[in-house]
Amino acid sequence: MPTSVSMPALGESVTEGTVTQWLKNVGDTVEVDEPLLEVSTDKVDTEIPSPVAGVLTKILVDEDETVEIGAEIAIIGGDGDGADDAAPAPEAVQPEAAEPEPEPEPAAEEPAPAPAAEPEPAAPAAGSDGPGTPVTIPALGESVTEGTITQWLKNVGDTVEEDEPLLEVSTDKVDTEIPSPVAGVLTKILVDEDETVEIGTQIAIIGGDSGSAPAPAAPAQPAPAPKSEPAPPRPRLLPPHVSRTPTARRWTSRPSVARVRPPAPTPWPRGT
Repeated sequence: MPTSVSMPALGESVTEGTVTQWLKNVGDTVEVDEPLLEVSTDKVDTEIPSPVAGVLTKILVDEDETVEIGAEIAIIGGDGDGADDAAPAPEAVQPEAAEPEPEPEPAAEEPAPAPAAEPEPAAPAAGSDGPGTPVTIPALGESVTEGTITQWLKNVGDTVEEDEPLLEVSTDKVDTEIPSPVAGVLTKILVDEDETVEIGTQIAIIGGDSGSAPAPAAPAQPAPAPKSEPAPPRPRLLPPHVSRTPTARRWTSRPSVARVRPPAPTPWPRGT
């Protein structure tokens, strides 16, 4: 797309400038901030840089002409724009080229679920629970800006306690030991011995304590079966031949007496 080049502001009280020399001709390729022309004012002589990269397609102000600040002096088109007639051609091609652009989008979506997330679970296998804690060179004095690691007191994989000496550091004013900021396992050493680093530089990473690996989840205990209340004792039924009362026992001890049906009454003779 063509870009207009105008006469820039050259001072608070400067209102116009004279084009003394064009450093580029029509059809030349220019880069961003590359000198394009020389301008002279009553206070300063300077070069005007190109605002964009492209091809100088038109010069609107000739040399030795004076124009006001802000006046358009040239036009710069895109790379390969040699004439005004050729300018619309890329515009017509752009919509056509833009149509197939959405097609690669589905291809970009496919690598999105790439197995990049799969290596992440490998991090816990390094012997740390959760993200590691960075260890940095602490401030060692007001004017101390760097320190040299003289000796590591712990190796990768060693377990360290909080405030336990982790390494020795030497500066131009003091030699001291750097304690561990947390308890855990030294999972990575980022700066070797005899190297000099600035204050605040990350030098190691401490992960979770590998000795306290998460215990396997205890198997779910079955819910206790509801205790069945003992059924109330059933009444003890006595056999039919067993009496329940003393009177009944007396009757059962007697010999059985057959019941005799009394004879039917004799009818009175009717009148004789």
